[in-house]
Amino acid sequence: MSRLKVGVLGASGRMGAEVCRAVEAAEDLELVASVDIGDPRDALTAADVVVDFTTPDAVMDNLTWCIEHGLHCVVG
Repeated sequence: MSRLKVGVLGASGRMGAEVCRAVEAAEDLELVASVDIGDPRDALTAADVVVDFTTPDAVMDNLTWCIEHGLHCVVG
């Protein structure tokens, strides 16, 4: 069975950590990157989709980076 590869931005926050736990618990998902402020985003390039649970100040820069790298995004 193919698993969807997921990266999480804001992984150390309350909701980001919950997203990471949910992805890890799902049989059809694989957590390939958990990134927080100050971490390099390069690990996210291994993902099929990136979930962003950062702050309003950071989200637009994160989205621009993801789009430039051809990554699908979900913003929480």
